[in-house]
Amino acid sequence: MKEPTTVSKPNNSAMDFSAAEYRARLQRTQEEMAKHDLPVLLLHQPENILYLTGFYTTGYFSYHALAVPRSGDPVLILRDMEVPAAHSTSWVKSHTIYADAADPIPVWLDAARRALDGLGLAGGRVGVDEHSWFLTVERWKMLQTLLPNATLVREPRIVDHLRLIKSPREIDYLRSAARQVEAGVRAGIEASVPGATERVVAGAVFNALVSAGSGLPLSGIITSGNRTDLLHGDYSDRRLERGDTVYFELQGIHQKYWARLMRTTVAGPASVEQERIAETMIRIQDEAIALMRPGVPASVVDRACREPLLDSGLRETYTNRAGYSLGLNYRPSAGEFIREFVPGVAWILEAGMVFHMLMMAAGMGFSETVLVTEQGPERLTRMDRKLFSCT
Repeated sequence: MKEPTTVSKPNNSAMDFSAAEYRARLQRTQEEMAKHDLPVLLLHQPENILYLTGFYTTGYFSYHALAVPRSGDPVLILRDMEVPAAHSTSWVKSHTIYADAADPIPVWLDAARRALDGLGLAGGRVGVDEHSWFLTVERWKMLQTLLPNATLVREPRIVDHLRLIKSPREIDYLRSAARQVEAGVRAGIEASVPGATERVVAGAVFNALVSAGSGLPLSGIITSGNRTDLLHGDYSDRRLERGDTVYFELQGIHQKYWARLMRTTVAGPASVEQERIAETMIRIQDEAIALMRPGVPASVVDRACREPLLDSGLRETYTNRAGYSLGLNYRPSAGEFIREFVPGVAWILEAGMVFHMLMMAAGMGFSETVLVTEQGPERLTRMDRKLFSCT
């Protein structure tokens, strides 16, 4: 078994933020750890590892984690093949590594044990991110076995909460992502002519996103006609018919920060009824977004989205979220989701929060990525708010 290794890194050419910003994030995390009497965190959620360290990989099918002590620097737990990526993207110098093995789970989790042991924190309270997609039941059970002297406790989503308030650099990245997603949606609208297939439309969308600078993953919801009732539908070989609505929910991704945008177009001229529905939805959403100021209860914004839409008769029920927090994202998640606009919420809007505000009805969808500022809401996505059509 290899012990924790400290390596010197020649450069950090691919770091998305300065080392000072990463260290400030670490300091805030450690201050929260002290409040909750947590000597160490063992984090598995990719966004949180990325937020604290800068380390980026798409290889989370293997085990990767971060041990964060209440004082001092953290330790990255890595597959040995990912060390070059850590050298390039992260300021963290201490790594505990493992190699591929026939029975990988014990090897992966023993690397976590070695990291904690190297910090002198393999006993006592260890805060674990039980909400992580990547801490499977199998991994959780093995972790308990390999740390017999530790008490594994649920950490209160410390880093998730810190991520809610964006720094100026993060907001700059989101602005760039917003320009990228707009380019993708425009290309999709231009390609949505009668006779085109959804696949052809998707090709235009993804080519435009890459050309505009958007990063991985290339994905999104592109549906048309009777397929628009598929909330998370993929594109298909369906051919657009004249009068079909074509629904887009896409994201631009800049330095792993996501801006999302929904728009709808009609393959052909829009009908009077289609225009009426779109104008009603956009008016309701505009009025709700105007309320998004610091200190406003989220429940007020949610009601302003939900109740007028139901009163309009466009939806008999509206059970989905009206918006959710957005920023640094990894698949499978499309948003932060730690702050959502749903009935009964009790949290308060704060300056620096960013949300994807969305509304869907009658095969149409409209949304914006919205920043809460001291002066009020700012739409980071600035595309025309209307039902598009081709003539």
